[in-house]
Amino acid sequence: MWLGWSGLLEERSMIHILSNKGGLRDPLVPMVVFFKCVLRNFSLRTLHRHHFCYRKCRITLLIGFIMLTVLIGGCANHRLETYQELRSTEVQPPVYYYTEVEKKITNTESEPIVEPDPFLSEIEAKVLKYQKQWQAQLESETPMPNLFYDLSTDTMRVHRQLAASPEAARVRLAEPITLELLVVLGYEWSPRLKSVREKIRAILEQYPQAVYLENVLRQYNAFTKQLDTKVGPRHHKEMMAMEFPFPDTLALKGRVITEDVLIAQKEFEIALRDLVSEIKLAYYDYLFLVKAIRINEENQKLLQQMITIAQTKFRVGQGKYSNVIMAQVELSKLANVIITLDQQRETIIARLNTLLNVSADLPLGIPVPVEEERVVSTLAELYALGVQKRQEIQKQKLAISKMGLVVEMAKRMTYPDPTLGASYFENRSMPDLKHTENMPMAFMTQRTLNLANTAWFGHRNSYIREVNVKIEAMEHRIEELESQLRFVVKKHHFGMETANRSIRLYRQTLLPQAQQALDAANTAYQAAQIDFLSFLDAQRTLLTLRIEEQRASRDYHQHLTQLEQAVGMILPKHPLIQK
Repeated sequence: MWLGWSGLLEERSMIHILSNKGGLRDPLVPMVVFFKCVLRNFSLRTLHRHHFCYRKCRITLLIGFIMLTVLIGGCANHRLETYQELRSTEVQPPVYYYTEVEKKITNTESEPIVEPDPFLSEIEAKVLKYQKQWQAQLESETPMPNLFYDLSTDTMRVHRQLAASPEAARVRLAEPITLELLVVLGYEWSPRLKSVREKIRAILEQYPQAVYLENVLRQYNAFTKQLDTKVGPRHHKEMMAMEFPFPDTLALKGRVITEDVLIAQKEFEIALRDLVSEIKLAYYDYLFLVKAIRINEENQKLLQQMITIAQTKFRVGQGKYSNVIMAQVELSKLANVIITLDQQRETIIARLNTLLNVSADLPLGIPVPVEEERVVSTLAELYALGVQKRQEIQKQKLAISKMGLVVEMAKRMTYPDPTLGASYFENRSMPDLKHTENMPMAFMTQRTLNLANTAWFGHRNSYIREVNVKIEAMEHRIEELESQLRFVVKKHHFGMETANRSIRLYRQTLLPQAQQALDAANTAYQAAQIDFLSFLDAQRTLLTLRIEEQRASRDYHQHLTQLEQAVGMILPKHPLIQK
């Protein structure tokens, strides 16, 4: 029994000693010691049960329960006091708030107002002025200068007013149509052109973005960032800084955006040029097919008349039945050719409707013939005009100019923008730590360059060299475009001259002679001077020559269209001389 109580007294003495030494800052320590005591007494009771009695065991457990209740109450009281201490803590502004903020607020009336940089403001106004000019030009009736097709004539204005009413325009398309009408409708309705216009609008929105970015960099900025001091709870570091960008950087950004707008303008001219060229090519095919169908229908009527004559001669015994059969075979061939040409006409109509962004099955009226003109420029002049006016070459030169501005801006940005900043840091020690001394507060102002952007010429110079190499590659691309241009100009100029020569040959020589031969054969056949086969040969010859003359006319206009597309402008022309 004495051994059990001596162990208990030993453990209680240990608790008392730890309490006097300050070891019980954590209330969980006496709890551990108490349970150790209970377990030890329990073991002794097991080994020496003949020294203890049941009554004294109950006293031991009662004393233990009382001690546990006291300890738990003390722990709760300690935590409650700590929570009340934290809850009563008031957040106080940093010291520099009173010295730097409130002091300046009270002295605002006596301090002069800082005026903005007039040079930078002038550049910002000029950049926004460029945006307004492009926006006004984009929304005008003639949004782009030097277009591939002139939309400023009175006829074009009337057609553009018609295009504003799609239903009325569709009704108008069922009537005889002109090339100008289709061009205007394609200009107003084409989704391709609408896409390029919206791209220009999107680029115009980059002007205020460039100005806004510089304004943001010149404004005051403040933020808080948590710090891990590794010696205690975290506090905050409050920073403020203001960056002063160089004004010429903003000017270069505005020039780069202007180059982007000019490049987008060239893309719009390319899209319009290709759209007008496709409409012209389809229109000339449509015109040729309509004329070819009409010529074959005229020959079909002539053959029907000759079949009637051949049947009459056969009845009176002056002709052969084989002549009637041959005429019916020829008539069937013409009927098949007319069906084929009519199907091709429907295909061309669907092509034109697709270019106009309307239903492919929308009926179109008969095309009005176009005026025949010839180009007055020589082949050498066409080469020079193509190099000067070709949109792809101009676009490539603008891209080179833009890359040059990027290189210049990269050289300027090698030197980082200066930044003025100030920071404040305060670290207060907590009562739970052994270190009770407060770290001194720090307030520091700094005038320096941004270390993240400090000039280091290795990678920046390599980037500039890379861009210069790309510029050289783009210059070689211009040489390639000029070589391809000369080939295309030569090809279509030759095709145009060949077609023009064929037109003159058909109209001045072959067609008059073939018509005379057919008239003579018709008269001779009715007089029974020649057989029906000779008459069919004369009729086939005239039909073929008339079709070929219309094909040569179509080829001439298509080569002229592709020549203007290659040069990139409407070429000066004179009426085509046929005599």
